[in-house]
Parts: sequence; structure tokens; C-alpha cells
Amino acid sequence: MLKIRGISKSFGGIKATDNVSIELKPNSINALIGPNGAGKTTIFNLITGKISIDEGKIFIGNNNITNLKETEITHLGIARAFQITNIFPTLSVKESIKMALLAKIHGLNNMWDRFSSHSVNEEANNIAELTGLKKVYNTISSELSHGDQKLLDIALALALKPKVLLLDEPTAGMGPEERWEMIKRIKELWQKTKMTVLFIEHDMDIVFDIAQTIFVLQQGAVIAKGTPKEIKKNQAVIKAYLGGGKK
Repeated sequence: MLKIRGISKSFGGIKATDNVSIELKPNSINALIGPNGAGKTTIFNLITGKISIDEGKIFIGNNNITNLKETEITHLGIARAFQITNIFPTLSVKESIKMALLAKIHGLNNMWDRFSSHSVNEEANNIAELTGLKKVYNTISSELSHGDQKLLDIALALALKPKVLLLDEPTAGMGPEERWEMIKRIKELWQKTKMTVLFIEHDMDIVFDIAQTIFVLQQGAVIAKGTPKEIKKNQAVIKAYLGGGKK
């Protein structure tokens, strides 16, 4: 589904990613882990076109998305939910999801003319059900709890109808109970949609609980790939987590 082939990126002579190759199978859920500064967020930025690639290529399906514009990459099927939520603070949950749906379908032109569309209302309702936001459907986004704001950010990504969903530290800033509630929701979401998911997460209990395949970065390079069972026993991974790394 998503194929990353030997991508490298340098900033001021420092290599943030070094010949990274990752392949995500269709309908899989995967984790990208590593010490702070290992290059995780840089890889997400390269996938989504936020920054340009120096070397290598990225494909979604048969489409080469290397160094395309962010909007083009989104239309080809990649969406991202951020570590810091990226929501419409003055709109309700319902209005926010509808806005994202309309932006995907029609662009920014004449969106408000189509705001009451029955099909858009129905789809927004479905996304709210899927993400567990029906209980706060008419709440203003800025008044939501931290956890619900994170869910709304995921809902806005889902409105883009992605084939691949990137989740950048979905449990950041949450307490233990709220973290596990979020992971339960993400697992249910993946099971229902069967889209391909790649997430960054520092809590290894969470990673080992839901990831099918784990990719481990250190100093911008992939040092290990495997199932949770394989990664737990990998000596290079154990050593990396006892030391430091580059994000």
C-alpha cells in the first residue's frame, strides 16, 4: 500500500533520515518507534509532502508521490492526524467534520452552499459514530476534552477518505486511563475501516498491544523491523532505547 524506497533528508549537513525503506501492507496497523530525534516526525513530513525528499522515492499503490504538493498527496489517499490537534476551534464537532468533507469533495469554493447536503450530513454522522464523537456532536471544538479533541483531529483526517492514515503520537498529553481509551478507539477504528495505519508512539505497552509490524529508527536509519515478539528480543533495539538518538 505505502512503499518508501531509500529516502534520505539532510538539514544543514545533518542527515535526519538515512536511506530509509519501509513497506506497509494493505489493511495493516504499524508502529514507527525510536528515541527522541530518531527521525520519526521527519518521515511523516516526507510522506505527506510537508518537506521535500533529497533522495529516494515514495509510492502509494502504483502512484509515485515523491515531492508532490501536500494537497496532491492528500487526494491520492494519505491523511495525517497531528500530535498537536489541528481543529476548527470555533465550530462544533458536526460543523468541523462537515467542513472537512466538503473541502475534500468540492474544494473551498461554494462550500457553504452545500453545507446542508443530506449526503454530507449522513457521512459526517457516520464519521462521528466511528470515532465515538456522537456524544459531543454539537459541542464547540475548543470546549472538548483533550482526548475528544484528538479524536476530532482523527475524524477530520477520516473525512479525507484516506487509504493510509498517519497518527503522530495519538496519546500525547494523556493520562494512563485516557491513553488506553484512545488506543481502544483506534483499534476499533482500524478494525472497522481496514485502512492502513502507521502511528508514532513512545509508550511501548501500547505499541506492543496493537501494532502488527514495528519499524525502529535510530539516528535517521531503520535498525529493526518485525512483530512485537521479534522487536522485544532484538538486541539492537534494546541498545538503542538504552542510549540516545535524532526526531
